[in-house]
Amino acid sequence: MNKKTVRYNDERSDDFAATGGRIKTRRVDGSFRYVHNNIFWKLGAAFLYRIIATPIAWAYCKIGFGIRIENKRAIRGIKTGYFLYVNHTQNVADAFIPSLVTFPKKCRIIVGPDAVSVPAVRFLVPMLGGIPLACDAEGRKHFHAAVDHFASVGDAICIYPEAHIWPYYNKIRDYPDGSFVYPLRNSLPAVPCTVTYRCRKLFKRLPPCITVKVGDPVYPDGTERKQLRDAVWSRMTADAAGSYEYVRYERNCE
Repeated sequence: MNKKTVRYNDERSDDFAATGGRIKTRRVDGSFRYVHNNIFWKLGAAFLYRIIATPIAWAYCKIGFGIRIENKRAIRGIKTGYFLYVNHTQNVADAFIPSLVTFPKKCRIIVGPDAVSVPAVRFLVPMLGGIPLACDAEGRKHFHAAVDHFASVGDAICIYPEAHIWPYYNKIRDYPDGSFVYPLRNSLPAVPCTVTYRCRKLFKRLPPCITVKVGDPVYPDGTERKQLRDAVWSRMTADAAGSYEYVRYERNCE
């Protein structure tokens, strides 16, 4: 079967998300409320996350992609919060996969402002665990405080360090070490988590199935940000080896 070929220029900045920049991005500034203490808001969020979203996430990933999660035992013993680093290769499934990996621990996902820019869902995203990146200094202050708060109460925080979506990419892109400040600042483990693909035995024209490989937690004791990033990136790269190539990505010649 001929593979779709996608041409790219820069693996750190090119984005192939399905939205294609069509969403009018809302400005997330200092007025955005990240942490809610209202009991009714909390009950509503718990109901949406546990009763509605979790079964939908399982059904979507199991039926659509035959998802398997390997080595989940690596994180079962973590009693504290932790930071989950995942490669960004799906438009919809990437909103669901982290919660299946961390279950029963609640997972919160750092998302772009686009996630809270669609009027119909902007209020649901925070209830379902989305933490949108802020656009100004005051907003970033609140954003960092929220990340630290959720980690301190024992939640898992999912980060897509590649930042941009490359659908079905079967390797790990180069990514910066900026997001590794969070485990260092909170003295909490960073967990590599790699989405890989396997060819279907039947219905081979359908998109491939997904296998998620969870790596052993990397503790930041005595390490620098770049060292922590390199340890996580190396494990993800090793786990991505052998991932099925459904879409071929080729760099444009300079």
